[in-house]
Amino acid sequence: MASEEKSEKANDQKAESLKVRYLRFSKIILLIAILYSIWIVFHIISIYLIGLDMRWAALSMEEWIFSAIVLLAVFIVFEILFMLHFYVQKHKKPAPQKKEPEIFKGKYVHEIIIPENASGGIFSKTYIRIDGNNLLKIKFQMIPPDDLWKISS
Repeated sequence: MASEEKSEKANDQKAESLKVRYLRFSKIILLIAILYSIWIVFHIISIYLIGLDMRWAALSMEEWIFSAIVLLAVFIVFEILFMLHFYVQKHKKPAPQKKEPEIFKGKYVHEIIIPENASGGIFSKTYIRIDGNNLLKIKFQMIPPDDLWKISS
């Protein structure tokens, strides 16, 4: 249980660090988009109000607007990817911890518990030889832990 809590806590810390990093990237992207939009507005004003040539800033007005649309589309895609990656990392279940393989009389033991994840109570154990190096241990819960101390009347 303690290892599950540690891995869950580590997963939360990783999600929080991603959140901070993605918020920083989002702020930078927003700042670039605002500056680019201001540049486009300045370019339009300089052409129509000041009367400068259409290509005074290396590109024509249509090319600048098209580049702004493409840039904003790329920024939106990045934001969507950031959100999806954060969501996946936050809801990702930690990988189960592998425990040391049990060895019984020099053979590896593979364990099955029926019902799954049952703990406590009284179990029957049956060992079945799979091959020369492997055993199968079947643990069947005979009496659940809640029924151990009940007095039948």
